[in-house]
Amino acid sequence: MKATREQQTQLLKLQNIDTRIAQLRAARKKHPSVMALAELTDRREDLERATVTARSHASDVQREVKRVEADLERLVTRQDAMSERLASGEGSHKDLSAIQHELNQMAQRRETLEDEILEIMGKYEAAQERVDELNHQADAVGADQRKCEDELAEAMKEVEAELSEKLAKRDEIAGGIDSDLLDEYEYCRSRTGGIGVLEANGRQIVGQVMDLPESEWHEIVMLADDEVHISEELDCIIVKTH
Repeated sequence: MKATREQQTQLLKLQNIDTRIAQLRAARKKHPSVMALAELTDRREDLERATVTARSHASDVQREVKRVEADLERLVTRQDAMSERLASGEGSHKDLSAIQHELNQMAQRRETLEDEILEIMGKYEAAQERVDELNHQADAVGADQRKCEDELAEAMKEVEAELSEKLAKRDEIAGGIDSDLLDEYEYCRSRTGGIGVLEANGRQIVGQVMDLPESEWHEIVMLADDEVHISEELDCIIVKTH
């Protein structure tokens, strides 16, 4: 591949910008507020799921309360009617004795239902308190989320400003690079995880501790100014500057 020395030098500038962009994005992801916000979001979601379950349980208990209350209301209505009939004294002794016996059973059943209602009402109050407590916790977590978001936005102002500047500069530089050379650079970056080009200064690859084979150094030294060298050893473009 052929490319002017200026074009290859522009690649080095582009690499520097891409490296800085990656650093800025990493700083944004690794900021303590990001991790705290993620934890708060998970906590909020857990609370929301727990609240749904708690509300469902409270609704089930409330329906049970209404069922027992309806049973008690029917019983009281029948009990009142039977009491009036007994008080009237109408009917045979046998019939009145049967009514009294049934009233005694109704009184026992009424007491049982009233106790049951008290017990279930206690469960309902506890279930509703659980819902209220979960809502309170969710509100508190929501407030912490908003605070964390504000802190993150404030902390990231300079990062976001520099990131926007670098992205604009990247577009400017990339726009002036030959498309084939730029494609090769991007291909190398995709293979190496971000490094598309390296600088060879004398017998040293700038920023790298590993050395190249002697045969490849010979190739680099002998490069014409418009030749593009793609290192099989480093899997990226090498630009000779000195």
